[in-house]
Amino acid sequence: MKLYGGKLSPFVMRPLLVSRAKGSPVEPEAFEGGIKCDAYVAMTPMAKMPLLVDGDFCLPESQPIADYLDAVLPGPSLMPADAKAAATVRLIIRLADVYVVPNLGGLFGARDKPEGVPAAMAGMTAALGYIEHFRNADDDFVVGGSFTQADAALIPLFFFLDALDGMLGTAALVAAQPGLAAWWARAKATALGAQAVAEQAEGLKAMMGGR
Repeated sequence: MKLYGGKLSPFVMRPLLVSRAKGSPVEPEAFEGGIKCDAYVAMTPMAKMPLLVDGDFCLPESQPIADYLDAVLPGPSLMPADAKAAATVRLIIRLADVYVVPNLGGLFGARDKPEGVPAAMAGMTAALGYIEHFRNADDDFVVGGSFTQADAALIPLFFFLDALDGMLGTAALVAAQPGLAAWWARAKATALGAQAVAEQAEGLKAMMGGR
């Protein structure tokens, strides 16, 4: 089984965290020739990462890969058995992908398109509020008392809210949501969270050093 992509990407880190939480890490690697080469495009015409290759089965897109790894790897399921809790996990992942990710993209463009930052900050504020609304603030993890796919989705995204804080003050957006702020403090102190944050920080440093 091969997972292609870089650990800085929150979309690569998501299934990586799932595999690590299952106890069967599928560590990502770069694809020889890059993701735009003919061999890669032949497997996924979108030419994006991540891509999971399991024998002759090629699966792109972060969440389908996370679901697949959760299903096929040994270890406890990262979806709650309770139907309502499982639905909440799926909802929060959906909220992250639909509302957090696009606004994070707007924040990434702060240097080239500073005029877009106020809208992205407002959008991120709303997005975090949606997640806060739908989770139980007393839960130790995003949903419930154990690590789920929702934690795997949010940890790599929240890394960037810390990373961009010096330039944009994004940590204050998290602090304004007390339940999420408490979750994030706990999450990045866990072994899984701390490792992910450290690896993304290393990737960000390498990327900025190459500019």
